[in-house]
Amino acid sequence: MEKLNYETIQKHQSFNTIDEMDQAVRGFLYKHKGELSEGTLSVLHVIWKHSVKVIGVSYAKYEYIAEQIKMSRRTVIRAVNVLEEKGFIKKIPTARLNGKQGVNLLVIQPFASVEALKHNKSPQDVTLPDTPNKTENKQSSLCEKKKEPNDVSKPSEPSLHQLDASYLPDSVHQEFIEAAKPFFNAIEIYGLWKRVLIAYNKLDLERNIYEVMYCIVDSFKQTVFAKKLGKIHSTFEGYFYRIVYANLLVEKRRENRHKLYDFIGD
Repeated sequence: MEKLNYETIQKHQSFNTIDEMDQAVRGFLYKHKGELSEGTLSVLHVIWKHSVKVIGVSYAKYEYIAEQIKMSRRTVIRAVNVLEEKGFIKKIPTARLNGKQGVNLLVIQPFASVEALKHNKSPQDVTLPDTPNKTENKQSSLCEKKKEPNDVSKPSEPSLHQLDASYLPDSVHQEFIEAAKPFFNAIEIYGLWKRVLIAYNKLDLERNIYEVMYCIVDSFKQTVFAKKLGKIHSTFEGYFYRIVYANLLVEKRRENRHKLYDFIGD
């Protein structure tokens, strides 16, 4: 049994970024949600929410999870067992410094994204090459593809900046897409979403990003309004980043004010 300390928790980190973890959870839910009880889904969401300090690892006690979902500790244990049986959660027993049993680390395992599942890829077949094939890129790039002068049989393909929001990957939250698509194309929306992730990761919120989407969408609307009033003298993207960072900082301060449990626990 491993000693419960920060080094142990870090050792079991299962994702490089929060976005990778989010895609795995969404992929798992896309494939298995219909098989899971309401209680199991609630438990999964709490584990997910508390797996951002060390990405993919939750050290929340069963009692705390039970309190959050308003269900019994027994329900939490059953739910964790179900998720473990499906291979999505790995349970790591730990011991406290005095030798007594500590909390179980609940480690979220990698899973295929929704996009990969839609293309019938297995959960194991989710690794993409680090660098694309340059020759293939030159032949297939929408940016570099040119229409033959006398070719009237094929319609011209859209450039990257003509792509609409339907081309965006599943990692971009749909609520944000709905707010942004009347104003921007897919590439621009994706750029704004990257700014959101930078601000969110810098502030290290306890809550999952999807739980503060109302704040992010409101930040976008504030930026659009400022643009319409002619108050933005830099770039829209830069102004949006400053607004979303400021609003998420308020959420971070609220978390610190209402923190409910200690890092390691008693």
